[in-house]
Amino acid sequence: MPQRKPRRLVALGAAALLLALVLYASTFVISYADLFQVQDPLLASDVARLAPARIARLEHVREVEQLRAVLRDARQRGLKVSVAGSRHSQGGHTYTAGGVRLDMRTFNHIVAIDSAAPPAAPTVTVESGATWDEVQRAIASHGLAVKVMQSSNIFTVGGTLSANAHGRDLDVTQVVEVVQRFHLLLADGRILLVSRDSNPELFSLVIGGYGLYGVILDVTLRVARDELYEQQATAMDYAAFPTYFTERIKRDTGIVLMLARPSIDPDPASFLREIVVVTWRRAGAGQTGSLQLTEEAHVWRDRFFLGLSRRFDWAKALRWNLQKKIELGAGEQRVVSRNNAMRPPLAPLELLAYHSRHDTDIIQEYYIPVESFVPFMDRFREILLAGKMNVLSSTVRYVSPNATPTLAYAPRRPAFAIIQMSNVGLSEDAQARARAVTQQLVDAALQFGGTYYLTYQPYPTADQLHRAYPNARRAFERKRFYDPEELFSSQFYETYGHASR
Repeated sequence: MPQRKPRRLVALGAAALLLALVLYASTFVISYADLFQVQDPLLASDVARLAPARIARLEHVREVEQLRAVLRDARQRGLKVSVAGSRHSQGGHTYTAGGVRLDMRTFNHIVAIDSAAPPAAPTVTVESGATWDEVQRAIASHGLAVKVMQSSNIFTVGGTLSANAHGRDLDVTQVVEVVQRFHLLLADGRILLVSRDSNPELFSLVIGGYGLYGVILDVTLRVARDELYEQQATAMDYAAFPTYFTERIKRDTGIVLMLARPSIDPDPASFLREIVVVTWRRAGAGQTGSLQLTEEAHVWRDRFFLGLSRRFDWAKALRWNLQKKIELGAGEQRVVSRNNAMRPPLAPLELLAYHSRHDTDIIQEYYIPVESFVPFMDRFREILLAGKMNVLSSTVRYVSPNATPTLAYAPRRPAFAIIQMSNVGLSEDAQARARAVTQQLVDAALQFGGTYYLTYQPYPTADQLHRAYPNARRAFERKRFYDPEELFSSQFYETYGHASR
């Protein structure tokens, strides 16, 4: 009997240790603080949670007349109005303190699908609160696929227009290129048809205008035929990428989509040096595959490894190697549909869901002329290392020049969009460091003839914004022409809209 007690204590101790290990491991996946936190609907923020603010009213939009009534009431009460979709911008574009936030997610009907026979281009008309997932589900049964969208399908169509987002397509890279027309509700309650021929100035201002000119109601977009692609990946040194892209990808008319992923392995020989380049080529005759829409898989597994990599460098190296082997399939071939190349699991999002009271994940994006890619990456790496940024991922996409948007991020030269996601602290000191590093990165982009994306944190100075976007002053002036009472506003506009250089 006396020997059983020590054994029982050992067993209990082992069980307690195992339970502790399980609970510790689960913290990389679950935010336990959120389980007991009551969400305040009037405490507005976005996915980055950098500058939450209390708003006066949250309106879930369902009808146009409801929108008009909300705008009338806001004008009478002297309240500002902000427009929100999936709230994945990170610069306070979708709210302002004491204002009204329009939640457009409930304004999401699929209005019309035109499966025009070739050579005519098929189109889809949707309300602006529809997500790309909802669009894909609506058009897939018609044999159609999205032409341009962000890397994940959670974003709304209206938000995509407001940010002039870009995608993986090599032929049509920016969403402005596929927008045929949209209806816009102005601050005075009028509804205008906006296209390249009708109200063309508003077409240029609203696309990439971050909701400052009115509420986008419905949008007609060109879409593509769904088709099968052969996906293949290859690894190379970053210095070889521009030439490889120019000679092996851009000249090959069979390659339709491209995404490159630089290494996040902290090893100096690997970090932002090794690149896996993924291409999607039209499948040859006889190749088979499924057009059925895929869904996100292995979320808990991937979220666990991402959580580990937020805290440990060895986990970043492990995740990079797993990413190459499992997610990107380096050296292997797969056949996927166009729709599924833009859906989970190839374009995951759920694994990125993260909430902590102490830190957050931020995304930044820089548009660099193709010929300046290598020297910029050298400076990019140097700044991130010196600033001790906790880099979690990086991607590179191609963007063709388009000067149609007034706030054009690649108006003149072909560019690579270089994206990085980092985990940063929410304390005042941590935010000051993130701001300082970002301003160095923006200076580097400007030095090499590039720009940065306005969708993310308001860390850059007003001078940097105007240097990157020479038309910004005109954009803000025309905002006040179409909205003289400045009814539509946001933290972004309050930061930069009246700031001098």
